Amino acid sequence: MPSATFLTPPLSRVGLSAEEARARAAANGWDVVVARKNVADIAAMPRPKAVADPRGFLQVVVDRATERVLGATLFCVESQEVINLVTMAMRHDLPYPALRDAIYTHPSSTEGVNELLGAI
Repeated sequence: MPSATFLTPPLSRVGLSAEEARARAAANGWDVVVARKNVADIAAMPRPKAVADPRGFLQVVVDRATERVLGATLFCVESQEVINLVTMAMRHDLPYPALRDAIYTHPSSTEGVNELLGAI
């Protein structure tokens, strides 16, 4: 179940945190990898810069073996919208490359997903 806390910028989460995934990794046979970037460092994420609020970070937790998304924490402009995309991928067992390789509208915060997941 996704959640959003409407701070400035919003904080949104779904699934497991990195710590929770690592704690459950052995029991589930997961090869946990965490992709995390500060918004200000993501070149392909123009929306936060366009509205002059490049604070925050994107973090997605993945099982490298199955390519399943285990969770995400997003703290950035429009994170309450981007988390819905990640939630859909999780509910439908889409592999993370489906999110990484998608083409998103410009300028949007969703564009940061390409660069973030490209780091895995």
